[in-house]
Amino acid sequence: MNKLSLKCADGTAVSPIALGTLYFGSRISQENCDALLDAFFALGGRQIDTARSYADWLPGGESASERAIGRWLSRRNREQVFVGTKGGLKPRGYNTTRGDLSQENMEKDLQKSLEALQTDYIDLYWLHRDDIQKTPGEVVEMMNEWIRQGKIRYYGVSNWKTERIREANAYAAAHGLCGISASQIQYGFGACTTNSWGDSTVVCMDEREYREYQKLQIPVYAYSAQAEGYFPIYLKGGSEALSDSTRQKYDTNINRERAEKLRQLCEIKDISLSWLMAEYVLRSPFPAVFILGGSNEKRLREIMEYESNHVRQLTDEEWDYLMRKNEKQ
Repeated sequence: MNKLSLKCADGTAVSPIALGTLYFGSRISQENCDALLDAFFALGGRQIDTARSYADWLPGGESASERAIGRWLSRRNREQVFVGTKGGLKPRGYNTTRGDLSQENMEKDLQKSLEALQTDYIDLYWLHRDDIQKTPGEVVEMMNEWIRQGKIRYYGVSNWKTERIREANAYAAAHGLCGISASQIQYGFGACTTNSWGDSTVVCMDEREYREYQKLQIPVYAYSAQAEGYFPIYLKGGSEALSDSTRQKYDTNINRERAEKLRQLCEIKDISLSWLMAEYVLRSPFPAVFILGGSNEKRLREIMEYESNHVRQLTDEEWDYLMRKNEKQ
């Protein structure tokens, strides 16, 4: 498991588990948000992952996640919490990538995030989608200006291809500027593709991207790493028990094969499926962060305890067995 070079403003190392907050302030009440955040922080969690757009598709949900975090954050020592939020996302159909990285749009999104989060800086500012109308150099220059102004400390990209990341970081290196510090894509034990996700602007980990991240060695933040609960639901009730969304995204030959192999392992040893999803990400051959979503405090406590104790449930040989493709495929 790889250590991360990112740090909180007070110098504290960030945790390899980030708390995902998609429905904070909307489907998850402020009271429950506070309880989850308090538990996460008490157990050593320091990273919070949110976005300007989270819950804006729900009535009254605009910036709901950021606002809920902001209320909690206002009662905390700000320098001890590593807050990441995202901007630059437009509705589907806006363009081929849904990204608007124009100066005007990004300034607007950043300012709204700062206000909602009740803070004067963002630790890790994510560009939620790429915008191919902008050169990587233009993006790097804009982000570095915000760093100089003290509005952000690091910047990352979400749903970018590795070739664009390479271009951006090459430009930054050539001009003595700060490059992209992290990438956030769909990544986890549950294999998924852009087609099965149903959104061409989403970037899912595949063999090529995996090899590139081994070379890049920048932190990969894994979203939807729990595969919407696919494995425990499938193992208990089969494909019929899955929601339509989960079935479309994850109920594939590869994942069914992994599930059946996992079933065999569960018969001979005690395995926490919740931790297994995190363990898969954290054993990556590059720095990686597991984004823990949901509202289950018991699961949160279990995963944080396992992480703090560096638990390894499976041997390398068992992982190889799980990940090995059926020769008939």
